[in-house]
Amino acid sequence: VLSLSPGADARAGQGFELHQPQKEVSVRVGETLTLSCIVTEGGPVGPVKWLKGWGSGSETIYDQKDSSTRGMRAVAVSNTDFTILISDVRPEDAGTYYCVKFRKVPTGDELYRRGDGTVVLVQARPSNPILTRPKYRVQPGKKASFTCKTWGFFPSDINVKWFKDKTLIQSQLRKVTPGPSKFTYNMSSTVTVTLQKDDIRSELTCQVRHTTLTAPLTRSYHLSQILRGEGSVGTGAHGPGA
Repeated sequence: VLSLSPGADARAGQGFELHQPQKEVSVRVGETLTLSCIVTEGGPVGPVKWLKGWGSGSETIYDQKDSSTRGMRAVAVSNTDFTILISDVRPEDAGTYYCVKFRKVPTGDELYRRGDGTVVLVQARPSNPILTRPKYRVQPGKKASFTCKTWGFFPSDINVKWFKDKTLIQSQLRKVTPGPSKFTYNMSSTVTVTLQKDDIRSELTCQVRHTTLTAPLTRSYHLSQILRGEGSVGTGAHGPGA
């Protein structure tokens, strides 16, 4: 278990400094994450590592002795710049990262100095929405419920709107739930409409907006399909952000 003795560390650290300047970094899935760490010369013999998390559950992200770790040095030959790059970021890369200096002792490597930590937030784009409708056709004058679903996004804030042609309609139920991993979310929104004969020419659209999108994602459904009992899936009309 890693621990830090403030008194001993202060005495041993005279003349040596470790700077981890980033308090928080936000990055999107698939991008490259840069984590900065600068140390001064004059420290004891021993490696500098990057750890994700702290304590018994920490994970080594960069180790000078292990090229198979997730992180890669930004400046390979520097003795003072231990900035690392993590490419192709995934949602599970979210967490708190520490730059840590160790010193060699007879029993191995001993903690010498630790950075303040950098909180990494990973933004994930929602999936293209899917739209489900009743299994059976609906007679004019009767109600029908439609559900729009999207998943795999972060952060959890997401906006969904329903339109009948160009008219905004109110959805009755919207749920945002944790995804398969604790770093993503799923969303389900349901709307109930009363169908009329002239809806045979109308289209129902679900529109999704999220901070990771430059344009909304949409999924549309021609109501003629359910009034006539034809077909089983909606049209795949996506917005420019799809």
